Amino acid sequence: MRGFYAVPGDLMKPAALQITARQARAFALARGGISQPFAEPVAAVRAMIAVQAQYATSVPFAIHARCPSAPNGWTEQALMTQRSLVKTWCLRGTLHALAADDLALLTGAFTGYHHSVERVVQQMSGIDAATWHAIERDTMQALVHGPLDRTALHAAVPGLRNVPWIGWGEDVKDLAYQGELLMVGSKGPRPVFARRDTWLPRLDFHPMSTAAAHKELLMRYLRAFAPAALADITHWSGLPNAALRDVMRSSPSLFVTVTMNETERPLVALAEDVDALTGPLPDVPQVTLLPKFDALMLAWIDPSRVLDRKDHPAVYRPAGQIEAVVLLRGRAAATWRVKQTPDRTHITVTPIRHISTRARKQVTTEFERLGAWSGASSTTVAWQD
Repeated sequence: MRGFYAVPGDLMKPAALQITARQARAFALARGGISQPFAEPVAAVRAMIAVQAQYATSVPFAIHARCPSAPNGWTEQALMTQRSLVKTWCLRGTLHALAADDLALLTGAFTGYHHSVERVVQQMSGIDAATWHAIERDTMQALVHGPLDRTALHAAVPGLRNVPWIGWGEDVKDLAYQGELLMVGSKGPRPVFARRDTWLPRLDFHPMSTAAAHKELLMRYLRAFAPAALADITHWSGLPNAALRDVMRSSPSLFVTVTMNETERPLVALAEDVDALTGPLPDVPQVTLLPKFDALMLAWIDPSRVLDRKDHPAVYRPAGQIEAVVLLRGRAAATWRVKQTPDRTHITVTPIRHISTRARKQVTTEFERLGAWSGASSTTVAWQD
């Protein structure tokens, strides 16, 4: 007989839950805004926790997939004018766009990572700790009067030129992990950086403690992507397995064990979500267009609930590339690439499984709508079988 756990104000519920992959997929698509779109784009961003952003064009596409009412240009306005979104390094050590109100959460979760950046910089460049700290003080001073692009910042702080892996942000990532510096745009191909306190002067910024941030991040992940294995959460976040395990051990009543079809790994979900996982959920859209490095395709080590196992190599490419995908009824059926000019959009679609003539017409129609939303006067779609 299975054990039980208590939910305050609710009935006793089973401590072990059995669901199908279809139920798990429906849960992620609903919580992620794909089958149950958000009315506000910031809510869509917060549901993803953060949107991987090294491909800047992917961010508005990811938001549009979850909040179709967001107008073209909203992302740039939110980043540059409203400043309700920010860009910084967090999950998996990569650049992400996130809600400004979540900056304290992500800073708290990853603040300790600046020590590893310091060590790498010092080992690879020969810069000692005192010199590196002086370089960072000079960097903050150089930004006191406003944002600077990387060329101007390096001219003001020549020591930054000696930092390895500048293209990966190692010259500024240490300060970013501490919540002191943000990427706030670009000047041509060059990123532009600003101090957090001058860029967001009205933000009530109080980084969460590491333990509290890890707990909140774990719960936010599970609200979006459960059920998942502990290894999935480590893979998605980049946080140590031990830290996440400590959260679960310290608050066992928050979690429930889940089994899913033939999955042998133990999975976990939030106790508060048992009814959502097992109850009726919105119908899955016929066609969904997800960009490169979409949050859904990064959520699990094994994404088989949305992608057939044999098709993984078509989406997860060498050198860490994750292709844009077309979902048909919530499962990946094709990859796609886009070429854009100011008034034209050209889409190349490559099926990874059989797609009927009717479904191809539906996919083409969705790409035409996407092109119109992005401001293109014409959109062409080519199928590459």
